[in-house]
Amino acid sequence: MTMRFFLVLFIWVIIVGGLWSYITHRDARRQQVIPQAAKDLAIDGRFAIAITPTFSAEKDPFALTTTESDTPPLEIRLNGTPLELPSREVRRGEIILLESITGMLTGHNEIYVNASPPLSESTLQNGVRVEVFEDEVTIAETTVWAGEGALVSGTLSFNHGRKAEGGHDR
Repeated sequence: MTMRFFLVLFIWVIIVGGLWSYITHRDARRQQVIPQAAKDLAIDGRFAIAITPTFSAEKDPFALTTTESDTPPLEIRLNGTPLELPSREVRRGEIILLESITGMLTGHNEIYVNASPPLSESTLQNGVRVEVFEDEVTIAETTVWAGEGALVSGTLSFNHGRKAEGGHDR
């Protein structure tokens, strides 16, 4: 009886002790990486975004509402940051121009659009045209479409890179 107890104790010491030793020493031989400060990827420039819906946006009747927040009928986000619209009223065919946009990055950028078409147009295809300008030159554009009665929701992904000044493109 006591021999079994010592045998079980010996096995536990070997298994648990070996596992503990492995866990504590496994990172000792791994190369240590020193974290570097993140680069500032923000671009200074004159950027604008033009939004043109094919419908008059209304508040989403199926959205979860609370007493504290009031969701706008059109939501625009640049790289996850919400952009303020000049007015809360969104009409069919009217261009909403957002000027002096900040938050554009060197490399990958993403613009998210979410809009709610009116219930009376639930049998129509609806869309939102998104255009991005730098110094009045179009650098990216797309139209986000939605099927019958669905929210118009989608993204415009694009890469923005600066060319070297005074050189030729290769």
